[in-house]
Amino acid sequence: MPYRSVPGRTILATATLTLTAVLSGIHSAAPSAAAPSPQLVNRAAAAGINWSSTPSWDVSVVDYDNDGDTDFAMSLHMKNAGELRRNNGDGTFTKVASSSNLATTIMPRPSPQGSLVDRHACTWADFDHNGRQDAYCTAGRYRSNRYKVEGINNELFMQSSAGVFSDTATASGVGEPCTRGRHAAPIDVNGDGWMDLAYGAQVERSDADDPCNDEANYPYNEQSKIFVNRGADNNGNWLGFRFGTEWNVSQGNSGNRLMLPWDYDKDGDTDLLAATFPNKPAFLYRNNRNPNNGTGFTEVARNGTVPLPLFNGATVADIAGDSNLDLVFADNTGFAYRLGTATGISTTTVRIGTVPSSGDGWSTAVADINGDGMLDVYGLVASATSTGNPADFVYVRQANGSWQPHEVPAAGGDANDVAAVTINNRAQFVVLNGGNDEAEEPGPVQLIAWNG
Repeated sequence: MPYRSVPGRTILATATLTLTAVLSGIHSAAPSAAAPSPQLVNRAAAAGINWSSTPSWDVSVVDYDNDGDTDFAMSLHMKNAGELRRNNGDGTFTKVASSSNLATTIMPRPSPQGSLVDRHACTWADFDHNGRQDAYCTAGRYRSNRYKVEGINNELFMQSSAGVFSDTATASGVGEPCTRGRHAAPIDVNGDGWMDLAYGAQVERSDADDPCNDEANYPYNEQSKIFVNRGADNNGNWLGFRFGTEWNVSQGNSGNRLMLPWDYDKDGDTDLLAATFPNKPAFLYRNNRNPNNGTGFTEVARNGTVPLPLFNGATVADIAGDSNLDLVFADNTGFAYRLGTATGISTTTVRIGTVPSSGDGWSTAVADINGDGMLDVYGLVASATSTGNPADFVYVRQANGSWQPHEVPAAGGDANDVAAVTINNRAQFVVLNGGNDEAEEPGPVQLIAWNG
């Protein structure tokens, strides 16, 4: 499933993308830099991350061993095993477990049955309340639309002790043999303290011979959905998940590009931002639990209640420092944000920086890379054509509110995903350059740090 923009793509309207106002002294960035910044360095090899060019799909961060350091997991596509990397606290990362021990390896390849999992995104939460983070990984149905029998199904890696995982997805009710799984996110939809799952899927294929068409819960079995955590019984035994049909997020391709929990209206209940394909309108699901303890979501972005920009990727972070989460996003022009407010989100787009016409802003990560106490923005740039990998940028926040662009050392492949880990109180960015489709050129893993 190719995600990339192609020549002749539709460019967002200038009125939507350009800076329409300056808020609270926060300004757009100067023009992009023209060469790699001496302030940035790729530390991947020094950190022990020696991946060659590899197809990839997703990077997620987690403190899986509860030692206070940010670890990360890479979901690598098709024929490649994923990896969980332990942060050693000294600038290096060690692979957790061994591929020879499938019982304790997260994201093994191949599966114990000898098949290849069409693995996509992974997300983390302590689903069973045992004090350890668990990982849920989605899987697609391949180009052949294969029914996901056990061994190529979605995975729920429950962590019983530090670094020891077992896949219980089917037994826990989240195997999903019929969906074309994409992104997922932990979200407590009903406020009971147990993390539920928002699960994104690409729309079903038109396939008259698909056995999923004959299942009793068709078409829900092939759609995006909420899995409600059932909690524990009176003996403390975790009960797994159930379909949360009362929390409907089954619009077409909901969660195809991202699933992002976000209490955008600050009413105390977690809402859900679910993007489809790049440069397409996103869904924003408002949680209806308050004020009457109801259930279900109301979609408020596509219906015009809460206008959102078109984007390719996004995250939320308090970059304005006012205790409101802001929407930081990437679009075909570059990178921008909309300020969060006490009750919602601003309709004004504030531009952080632009990218050359050869690239599209693809995704963002927000963290303090230089240790000055202000949040910076990593802008992941994808090729706007069918070849090449344009340079990424780190936009460093200045005391006057402006953004200074620093070009990242070049990499092969094409943009995939980025996330921040913390080492010695500074952020470093794990960057995957392997695209997110098996037809794309693979690329290396980078670890971008501040040089100084």
